[in-house]
Amino acid sequence: MRRLRLSALLLTAWLVAACAEEPFRCPEPRVSLRNPNTLVCEQFHVPSAACPDESDPPTWATCNACAQIATQSDCLAATGCRATYDSCYLFDEPCLGGRVYVGCVGVDRAGPVAGACEDLDADGCSSRDDCAGWFQHHPTCNQETPEPRPFYQPQNGTCVLVFWGCLAEPSSPIT
Repeated sequence: MRRLRLSALLLTAWLVAACAEEPFRCPEPRVSLRNPNTLVCEQFHVPSAACPDESDPPTWATCNACAQIATQSDCLAATGCRATYDSCYLFDEPCLGGRVYVGCVGVDRAGPVAGACEDLDADGCSSRDDCAGWFQHHPTCNQETPEPRPFYQPQNGTCVLVFWGCLAEPSSPIT
């Protein structure tokens, strides 16, 4: 009996160590959350019986939050959603893809932080549905095939936006 308990203890210790060293070996559950610095969805494991050493994921908005909102007008009017924009508009530069409005995303699940939108970082801005996130493209996003591939450009070649600043949400759509 003692040998069985020792075996069970060793197996549990091995599973915990495996989760810590190789996070993709941990079983479900996982959650997809939107990084407020890049707008990219990232997968996180949550603590479970098999992997109790997993840390709690960030409180970022879920990736599917506000995804059903198709227009900028509807996004501006929706509670719990915020509009995101390309900073090209602020600098009178050509926008990649020819559009200023990037999309509608959910707000951080932890709730709003206080302060003027202009003073907030990406995390703070993402917590408020009265603030709009403004994002910029890195200069090499216009290149066909940058080598080596920079951190902001995933394997599929899509150029990832990077948080530029936070401003009060506009009262009407920006075109």
